[in-house]
Amino acid sequence: MTDFIAIVESSYDNGTPFWIYTSDYIFGMVPVDASGTRWKEISYTFEEPDNPLFVTERTADLSFQFLMEEVEKGVSFYVEDLKIPMFKEYAKTLEGKPGPEKMNVIITELVNNSTKYSSNLPIIKSKDEVGTLISKI
Repeated sequence: MTDFIAIVESSYDNGTPFWIYTSDYIFGMVPVDASGTRWKEISYTFEEPDNPLFVTERTADLSFQFLMEEVEKGVSFYVEDLKIPMFKEYAKTLEGKPGPEKMNVIITELVNNSTKYSSNLPIIKSKDEVGTLISKI
């Protein structure tokens, strides 16, 4: 639990992370460095008493794929009005761009325009809101 709290509290150190939470888990993508070439994927599953925290590090391109999959397949299970086709259309506009740029642009889009995709997307929009994640564990 303290490892998760440390990750959350430092998650804005190298740029803007992506954090989303459901009734079962918290999912995050956190930039490892200011260039955004590597990202940590974090998941914290509430019903896993022994090892609820999973952390892995990937390149920006691979992280983008995992972020897309999480929103399309994971979060859509919890958010009934999530407009997946519209989200996928937006993501297509990023094809051909470098991985770090794709990550930063898609996260900015979700944070700044979340209501375009859902009336109730449970994402963290600023560093001021990270306490919400900590209060869930």
